[in-house]
Amino acid sequence: MFRQGQIMNLRIVYLRARQRANTISDLQKKELLSWLTDPANESEFEELTEELWANPESRTPVFKKEESQAMLKNIMSAVRTSPDEEHKSVKLKPNLIPLWLKISAAAVFISLSAVLFFYVNSSNKFQKSELVSIVKPGTEKAFLTLADGTKFSLADLETGDEAKFRSNGISKTKDGFLVYKPVAQQLQSQIKGSNVLMTPKGGQYKIMLPDGTKVWMNAASTLTFPLTFDGRVRMVELAGEAYFEVAKDKSKAFKVRSLQQEVEVYGTHFNINSYPEEAKVVTTLLEGSVGVTDLKSGKHLMLKPGQQALLTNTNTNNNADAKASANGNSLSLAPAQLEEALAWKEGYFLFEHEELGSIMRKLSRWYNIEIQFKNEELKSVRFAGTVDRFQNLADVLRMLDLTGNVKFKIEGRTVIAYK
Repeated sequence: MFRQGQIMNLRIVYLRARQRANTISDLQKKELLSWLTDPANESEFEELTEELWANPESRTPVFKKEESQAMLKNIMSAVRTSPDEEHKSVKLKPNLIPLWLKISAAAVFISLSAVLFFYVNSSNKFQKSELVSIVKPGTEKAFLTLADGTKFSLADLETGDEAKFRSNGISKTKDGFLVYKPVAQQLQSQIKGSNVLMTPKGGQYKIMLPDGTKVWMNAASTLTFPLTFDGRVRMVELAGEAYFEVAKDKSKAFKVRSLQQEVEVYGTHFNINSYPEEAKVVTTLLEGSVGVTDLKSGKHLMLKPGQQALLTNTNTNNNADAKASANGNSLSLAPAQLEEALAWKEGYFLFEHEELGSIMRKLSRWYNIEIQFKNEELKSVRFAGTVDRFQNLADVLRMLDLTGNVKFKIEGRTVIAYK
């Protein structure tokens, strides 16, 4: 059994649960392997696996109540340190050997749901909870409007498409990418408009553009792209958040215009968060190089992998309707928190000393809900932790509620936060 000073980070419990369910991404798998093969974690690993060997099928929780509480506070606890404090990032090591193979498949880590089951069902607090409404997480859904005005709902589009999709150049790959390649009739029509892919609140989608570029779109986002990439520039426009893997083409630069900035690349991996209700447009570079230009002031910055460009509109004060003057923008470079930037794409929320106001805006987009604060000061309360993006809303709110700093009530599709 773990001693108080040795309680395993619940992030690892979560990753192992994803691995057992075959829903773990390559990036998450590397992170899990890195932890398991770190000699510093050997004693914790052995103690947990010995316990699970003794009770491989038991429904009785492995951890005591006080340990479950401590782990839950570890995954979602109020932050009392300075937001400017330097954070440690996960270090991934190459050529790792899965340590759990040494003890076969019986090294079954207790899952996040099991820990929550124990604590939630042993607490009178949740028996009186107002979080009884089942608001489900977002799903794969989007709407495509072609340049000629034809509209499609993509929620039911499957591999081996119907004729109406194929006849408009629309198909879907086995790994879930929408593929759009204009057919002869569309090219010959000489339509000058653009195609628009829109994910609603509560939706996400991924698309392969005509040039082979892959784009993952977060909820409440819109991507505008041409019928075909002619000329020397491949230009698209983004409102919201998307992750790009740009197909290499040295003869044609790829540009993304979002709000008041433009990003230029030739072949690279990066994420752009450009929701109008947020104070900053954040461009995070993972691979290659990109140039970011403030369209108001003309300032230009080059990013290297592991860096972020922050375009702050100093005049908006989070008001999407306000318009900034040229000197109202501030474009700067910062070290990137890569895991935080990619969490949405990998299937979870990661909050790093994040204000509740920002957290609730993310939940609003993903769960298609409205947010009300009974106490305005709650918006500035900070939290840190990791939450599965595919849990029901009530489960996520319970974890925030555990801190004792905020309570929630669900009325239909409206969430009320109060003290």
